Amino acid sequence: MSYGNVHRFLLRSVASRGVISMPDALRALTQFTGNQFNIFTDGEVESIQDLIKEINDTIRPYQQTIKLTNDELTNEEVLIFLSLGYDDATKAQNVFSANELEFFRLLIEQIMITESRQVTRIHAINIVGGMKSSFTKTDAEKLLKTWCRMKYLDKDNNNYALGVRAIHEFEGYLRQNMPDAVEECCLCKQVVFRGYNCPGCAMAVHTRCLNRYLEKVEKWPCCKADYSADQIEQMNDR
Repeated sequence: MSYGNVHRFLLRSVASRGVISMPDALRALTQFTGNQFNIFTDGEVESIQDLIKEINDTIRPYQQTIKLTNDELTNEEVLIFLSLGYDDATKAQNVFSANELEFFRLLIEQIMITESRQVTRIHAINIVGGMKSSFTKTDAEKLLKTWCRMKYLDKDNNNYALGVRAIHEFEGYLRQNMPDAVEECCLCKQVVFRGYNCPGCAMAVHTRCLNRYLEKVEKWPCCKADYSADQIEQMNDR
């Protein structure tokens, strides 16, 4: 199928937002094409999966891709616009300065070493104290808001966690540079970026997997230790 206006529309929609849910993507395509749940290009019907594949074939040489996956926290099906390149040429095009990227690297490391995979706003801002540059707490505040808007971070109450975009864009970096901090869920066996470590045996579990399990049994799924909501609150406060 030839690359056309529908492909360009979907690419712009995902790239401009960073992350878009499948229902929102289908609604946008329905409005654009006038055909609910069916996508017409050159007079033929295509699925959204076909569109994504054809878009990716076009943008892959630019080290970009659209990934169809599930949000680790909500399990909602989402489309994510990812930048896959980390060579010098790609870095030169980055919209962030070296100081901003250094702050982001330190923030990711702090998030990954906590049991709850999240840090408080104060903790995040205080990271600048360990930087050698003139990066300020005001700079950090602005960047945290920007990264939340771009879906690299999620903010829940007063805590920051890795957003779905960062999880998929930087998984390779984390596996390579922080292998000890990358753990698999004891239930679904996928990498845990949003979850907890059992206080009894320290095994990791996704937040969503734990919540589903607790609907049936109020025990930790890995070692069957007794579960209480106070344990989660204590981990969130660390």
